[in-house]
Amino acid sequence: MESLTDKEFEILFKKYFVPLAAYCTRFVKDTEAAKDIVHKSFMNLWEKRTALPDKKNIPALLYKIAYNLSLNYIRDNKKFFSQEEYPNVEEENSSADEDIQASQLEAAIVETIKLMPAKSREVFIMSRYENLSNKSIAEKLEISIKTVEAHITNALKMLRKKIYGTS
Repeated sequence: MESLTDKEFEILFKKYFVPLAAYCTRFVKDTEAAKDIVHKSFMNLWEKRTALPDKKNIPALLYKIAYNLSLNYIRDNKKFFSQEEYPNVEEENSSADEDIQASQLEAAIVETIKLMPAKSREVFIMSRYENLSNKSIAEKLEISIKTVEAHITNALKMLRKKIYGTS
């Protein structure tokens, strides 16, 4: 059993509050209710902080707590939901794991992008998030297309290394 420190809890809160709120909003269709659910999820985690089996699984645990609290919210407020709005529990359970993995992957990508050299980061964001062509990026930054390609190649190598542990 591992215990969660105040600092570790604060880091988790800052890292996962927004993704968890977005996740819960999918179910409860109410941003404020989703935020309340996420707060309750973190309170539950805080209460269990001294008896955590493994710190690596805390994000999954948070998503599971938030998911269950979202279902409780829907159950307790069912008069406000039409029948079509109820989530399909089997479908949502399988997609909950996928959502957790996607959230963890996105967090790893964001962290890796932060660690990239400034120019590679700028080129990568323009390419992958702004969907600009290599030619457009080269023109905007006044660099050659080959330089743009080199920055993207380096950025992708960093991502592969972080995500897959390879180069």
